[in-house]
Amino acid sequence: MLVVWVFLGSLPEFINAQTCGFQTTCVPPSDWANGSWQMFNGTQKHTGRQAMKGNFTSGRYVKWSFTTGNFVVSSPAIGDINTDGQIEVVIGSHDHKVYALRGTDGAVLWYYITGAEVFSSPALGDINNDGRIEVVVGSKDGKVYALRGTDGSPLWSYTTGYWVLSSPVIGDIDNDSNIEIIVGSRDHKIYALRGTNGSLLWFYTTGNYVRASPAIGDINGDGYVEVVVGSSDGKIYALQGTDGSLIWSYTTGGLVASSPAIGDINEDGNIEIVVGSSDNNIYALRGLDGSPLWTFSTRGGIFSSPAIGDINGDGQTEVVIGSYDSTVYVLRGTNGTLLWSYNTGSYYYWEEDVALADVDSSAGLEIITYAVHTPTYILSSSGVLLWQMSPVVNQRSLSVGDVDGDGCVEIIATGKGAPMVGVIDATSNEGGCGTLGNDDELSIDESEVLKPDDYVEIFTTDGRRIYEGKYKSFKPTRKGIYFVKSKGKIKKVMR
Repeated sequence: MLVVWVFLGSLPEFINAQTCGFQTTCVPPSDWANGSWQMFNGTQKHTGRQAMKGNFTSGRYVKWSFTTGNFVVSSPAIGDINTDGQIEVVIGSHDHKVYALRGTDGAVLWYYITGAEVFSSPALGDINNDGRIEVVVGSKDGKVYALRGTDGSPLWSYTTGYWVLSSPVIGDIDNDSNIEIIVGSRDHKIYALRGTNGSLLWFYTTGNYVRASPAIGDINGDGYVEVVVGSSDGKIYALQGTDGSLIWSYTTGGLVASSPAIGDINEDGNIEIVVGSSDNNIYALRGLDGSPLWTFSTRGGIFSSPAIGDINGDGQTEVVIGSYDSTVYVLRGTNGTLLWSYNTGSYYYWEEDVALADVDSSAGLEIITYAVHTPTYILSSSGVLLWQMSPVVNQRSLSVGDVDGDGCVEIIATGKGAPMVGVIDATSNEGGCGTLGNDDELSIDESEVLKPDDYVEIFTTDGRRIYEGKYKSFKPTRKGIYFVKSKGKIKKVMR
């Protein structure tokens, strides 16, 4: 249910919920990114949706580019990591370094040298409750690193049993109001680490290496956060956030390198998990028990990670994903039937990302994607190619966020060759940008009384999530209206 409080008098005695810098919150957003892009596929649920708009209709250009010492497959993370009011872009490179680049011009703010190549995409957030942002990333040296956003100095590191190619997700998974880091390793394990000092909370052993990035969220409506991740043993796992115990697993016909996306894709009030497999299939599983809602078969393996959202304004959620058959597919969330597809014409479609954002004057959300060695494609919500841009880099990854603080998003691409990082910006932003806001109807029940230990998510009126955890631990920083979501009961409509 969704509850509204209007604070007109003195504020309740709760623990302070901090905001860490421009357009970046201490706790990363669970669903829609809003200007920032704080981890792989933007948010904890890996929905791949950007709420802030762009306006590339009149043209686009390369705002800046940067060359590392080797190629980059890591997805850029975007946020204000040093609380200076400016946005930074954080990437990992095969030259063993993690870079923090100034969003306005790509200048190096700092870099940190790990012991091996960095495939992993960084995650940004206040992991130790000090009011500052940290950078968390894995390396092929088998370590997970937590670096201070201010200068890149190490806060801590944790050594796994093998390469860490998986991209970490960060959030409070055990309802203790502290942040944990969840990441997979090639040693077959999924790790949950305490953000304060990197100590082990728990691990779970799968049947093979884990390259996919975990997603987190309350998938079964029990008020607790679960961890969902795929493994090269062909299985998708749902684990209890508190202790890593197995809730359910689902076996596909191939390895699972695709990172799952979490959301209510059929508008039934329950959460589903969408993920691809090398067996050529896309799976939609019920969060409650892992049973299949639907599957869809392509002509190639699925290594791409899905994005989910209502792209065409029909009030229904669509699933967008790429396949090794060079095709981008848009499927109806209700039953997995094909809405439309677009063939990129490339030889193959590997692990490239798909992002959803409003970056054009056409109706609905646009799909931003590419295939290896191909242009950046901007597809309309109906599958029409709106425009394409020659590769800034020989692309392997992309993110969407506001890197220069102008209130409009840019497209950030990484890849091989020189340069390895490039930012695509609009030639002009006439018509304005702003944000899409939250797609949940404000269905208010003012009679609802929450218990102090109830698990809640709290939002500002513009749809930004500023807190997740126990109700008693929230204290607003100022008087105003706040929206509190409890127990997953919320009516979904198009706004």
